[in-house]
Amino acid sequence: MRKTILLFFLTFLPVDGFCFFFGRGADRTPEMFEAMRSDFEKGDCASVVEKAGSFLNERPSSVLKETVFQYMGRCYEREGLADRAISLYQLASGLYPGNYFFAARLAEIYLDAGFYENSITLFTKIISVRPGDLEANLGLARAYARLGFLSRAKKYYSRAVALTDFGDLAALREYASLMIKKRDWPEASMLAEKGRNAEPSDAFWPRTLAQVWAGKGDYEQALAYMNSAVKFSPKSRPLALERALYLVLSGNTGSAVIGADEALAKSPSDPLAALIKAMALFKEGEIDKARSYFESAVRDGEPFTAKIAGAFLKITGAKR
Repeated sequence: MRKTILLFFLTFLPVDGFCFFFGRGADRTPEMFEAMRSDFEKGDCASVVEKAGSFLNERPSSVLKETVFQYMGRCYEREGLADRAISLYQLASGLYPGNYFFAARLAEIYLDAGFYENSITLFTKIISVRPGDLEANLGLARAYARLGFLSRAKKYYSRAVALTDFGDLAALREYASLMIKKRDWPEASMLAEKGRNAEPSDAFWPRTLAQVWAGKGDYEQALAYMNSAVKFSPKSRPLALERALYLVLSGNTGSAVIGADEALAKSPSDPLAALIKAMALFKEGEIDKARSYFESAVRDGEPFTAKIAGAFLKITGAKR
């Protein structure tokens, strides 16, 4: 008789009443999720993180928890809490192996932190499943470039810029600069022409073409492109000094001295300007005058500049 009465009540009891009898109220997770989503969209990461613990204690559905993990991870990143973001992304990657958001964010953190091998492993895993993933291709290119594997980096930069039909100009700049470093003049030239068509008034692209022609030993052509670059950015010290260097190398030492003097007037201890003036004077046969500027470049310059200046000092017979 008692069993019959109990079955009767369980059969006709409303859902809310059933939860009441067993100590659980209505499902609050949709409402809590919407509050977190709103906070995340407003950029209120402190509130997102604060509410996350209570939300997860409610044992939400797997779909909602997956999205909240994304919110939490990005908030940890925004707050500079890389260790917490790494731990969360590692956990979420195991729980949701088909969601490559977590692996991608983890790879980006490793890349930014200098753990290039770790980032390469993750980016490669993503690309094996999603070869057209733009961010993964770019991440892999950057990781290989920072490790000095320029040919491997070229492969993935090439894929990345192709995926955007050369429309990602930031990636195009990175790729072009890498090709200059690699001394891949045909590729660098092609990329610079693409960039110049997209940004015809930007100094970066004629400067890149100038570096291409300088790398091939044609300093007259390099100077012509550098003149265009300086025209677009007339107040740029690096461009002015690079132009002065091409003037020296193309034999126009008088103009090179003027350009170096302009830089030295603004910064008397400028080692690159001192080196350029010294090289110009050296080519003009003014060895004694050149020597003091070479010494200045050795004293104040960065290793590469100082090394070049030191080599010239040895030629002049000066003691270092």
